[in-house]
Amino acid sequence: MWTFESNNKKADSAYSNQELRPHTDSTYSNDAPGLQLLLCCKYEAKGGDSIMVDGFKLANEIKQKYKKHFKTLTTTKVKGSYIGDGVLLEAKRPIIKLNEKNNFEQISFNNYDRAPFRETNKKTIDFYKAIKVFDTMANQKQYQWRHILKPGELLIFNNWRVMHGRGAFSGIRKMAGCYINKEDFDSCCRMNNII
Repeated sequence: MWTFESNNKKADSAYSNQELRPHTDSTYSNDAPGLQLLLCCKYEAKGGDSIMVDGFKLANEIKQKYKKHFKTLTTTKVKGSYIGDGVLLEAKRPIIKLNEKNNFEQISFNNYDRAPFRETNKKTIDFYKAIKVFDTMANQKQYQWRHILKPGELLIFNNWRVMHGRGAFSGIRKMAGCYINKEDFDSCCRMNNII
């Protein structure tokens, strides 16, 4: 578990009071957390609404409307990187990861953690066109659910599917959070005949 609030001394954008665009966490981890929990501990602020976006819905719309971009987003392995706390973590996977049946398995999208990577000029241009479409859609209000969490309110969401963000705010907004491994969550669901 961790807690966080606005702190300009931290390099991590999560500790700012600026808007955080929709993203998934731990794109730099080979096994990104499956579930994320966010609990509001204190809210004496204006703004700071939590933002949720169904990444699978975006992926499906891109698949239907922008077939070339969909191919790019499912085949280009994007490197995520984290440097700090005595570690350097890196992982690579496509923004839209498909399983062996070509169904959506994971959304892995975080412009804050994206590391430089090299492709041919054509592939680079195709990638930036495709990621622009994805990012633009994720930031349109029609795809977003927004809610200002009050103390005691908890969000639990699938980090492999749902992107999260935060509106800009002023004042005090203190949150606590934790991750649950996707494998453990899937196991629990199987044991209880949920999936």
